[in-house]
Amino acid sequence: MSERRVQKITPEGKEWFSTELPGEEPLTVEVNGHTVAIIMRSPGHEKELAVGFCLSEGIIDSFRDILLVHHCGLADPLEEPGVAMESRNLVHIRARDGAVQPEALSSSPRWIQAGCGPTRLNSDDPDFSTLDGELKVTASTLRKAGQEMRRSQPMYRTTGGIHAAAIFDAAGDLITLQEDVGRHNAVDKAAGYCLMRGIDLSDKFVASSGRASYDMVSKAIRLGLSIVVTFSSPTSLAVELAELYRCTVVGYLRGRRMNAYSHPWRIVGG
Repeated sequence: MSERRVQKITPEGKEWFSTELPGEEPLTVEVNGHTVAIIMRSPGHEKELAVGFCLSEGIIDSFRDILLVHHCGLADPLEEPGVAMESRNLVHIRARDGAVQPEALSSSPRWIQAGCGPTRLNSDDPDFSTLDGELKVTASTLRKAGQEMRRSQPMYRTTGGIHAAAIFDAAGDLITLQEDVGRHNAVDKAAGYCLMRGIDLSDKFVASSGRASYDMVSKAIRLGLSIVVTFSSPTSLAVELAELYRCTVVGYLRGRRMNAYSHPWRIVGG
């Protein structure tokens, strides 16, 4: 976060005040020595973001294929001027031979902007696996999760203008909540947090502050998350994808109400 002087303009006049802005910096993700993505993100949890991104985008087949994750960390700007920013904006991942999508190593790196999903260059639509788990949750569990998520967003309360994604267990207990200027980044950070700690995602669900678009639902399917919850709306293509691959999408979770757009059998009670 950074502090900035801002002028508020109203019909009554103009007034200067100080406010906090969410930080945004580029993170370079390298896999086996190749730059696969440059992600505009909020600083923090860089390793989790890189791992979550590579798994949710299908760049690496499985977390078991990752041998090493290295974040350079912060250099001392007094001893190494100009190095600190570069150091914290680079994550190296080493994966097993043959476990990395060949196209990711041969094509130009993807630029991932905070407000948008990734743009795939010269690639076909990825293949997905049908979610075969029988996870079910109660409607009251989702309402509990929504309330917990709203309480657990420190950066949003301080700055606004930031997204959050959270992983919950079937009882609605919070596993992790991650914030970022990019809603995709927040999901990748939350998933990466679980993957790096050996937390199984097949019996968990994900909740996000942003809309459930095609790319958000595709991430969940690749990660084995069979329930996607959002406070906003899903897109039509996201619902079609979810219906096809047995993913439950719940939108407009507000107060006691919610809409189940696909596979509503996973939501028990009202």
